Amino acid sequence: MHPAGLDELAGHIDQLLGASAETGERTRIVAAREQPVCRLGLALEPWAGLAEWGSTERLDALFLHRHWRLDTVALPLGLGVVANHAPFDERLGLGFNRHLAQVLGLEALAPLGERAGQPLGMVGSMAPLSPRELVQSLEQHFGAVEDVVPGGAERVERIAVVRAMNDALVREAAGLGATAYVTGQLRVPARQALEDTGMCAIALGHARSERWGLGLLERLLRERWPGLHILVAPPPH
Repeated sequence: MHPAGLDELAGHIDQLLGASAETGERTRIVAAREQPVCRLGLALEPWAGLAEWGSTERLDALFLHRHWRLDTVALPLGLGVVANHAPFDERLGLGFNRHLAQVLGLEALAPLGERAGQPLGMVGSMAPLSPRELVQSLEQHFGAVEDVVPGGAERVERIAVVRAMNDALVREAAGLGATAYVTGQLRVPARQALEDTGMCAIALGHARSERWGLGLLERLLRERWPGLHILVAPPPH
C-alpha cells in the first residue's frame, strides 16, 4: 500500500472521528508537508523534548491531541503536524466508545448522559466480577488506576464508562443497572450520589485514559496503512 500523504492522513482521521458534536471541530493541519508520511509520531501535547524526539526518530509527521503550545519554528524541517482535540475525546476516550466496549467485553450498550447530542458515556453488561477483579482487569488494560471508591455490590455485572462525573450521571448510571462507574477523575460533587446508590467508582486518571486513546488511534491507523511506522511518544517524566 502506498505511503500516506499528510492530507490523506488528516482526512482518514476525520473519517474515524468525525466532527465534534460540541464544537464542530475537525482534524486540522498545523504544519504542512508535501512528501509522503512513512514515520508518524503520536503525542498528547508538546513538551520540551519534542523537537529532539522528532529528529531522533526521523519522524515525517506528528499527531497531537493538544497543539496549542506547539512552537512550530523549533520543529525539525519538513515535519508535518496534524491535530485533533474534541473528536478524539468524544470517540476514543471514556465515552460511548465501541472499541473500548469490545476490549472490556461489554454488551447490551446503552448511552449515558448527553452533551450537544453526543453521549457522555455508556453502560454495558459484562461477565460477573467482584469489584477487586474489575479493578485488576482495568489495571491490566490501562496499566494502573488512580483511585477507587468501594461500593456496596459484591458482584459487578453492569458498568458505566463515562468521560465526566457528576451527581446526575451517577444516578442515571444506577438507574440503568450499573453498580460500577469508570471515569477519568473522581469529582467531589458526585460523592453523595455514590453513597446513595452504593456505586463503586474507579478513576483511571485523565492522562492515562488519553494515552490509551492514543494507542487505539495507532491500531486504527495501522489497519488502514499496515506499513506505516508509528511511534507513541514516551510519557512525561
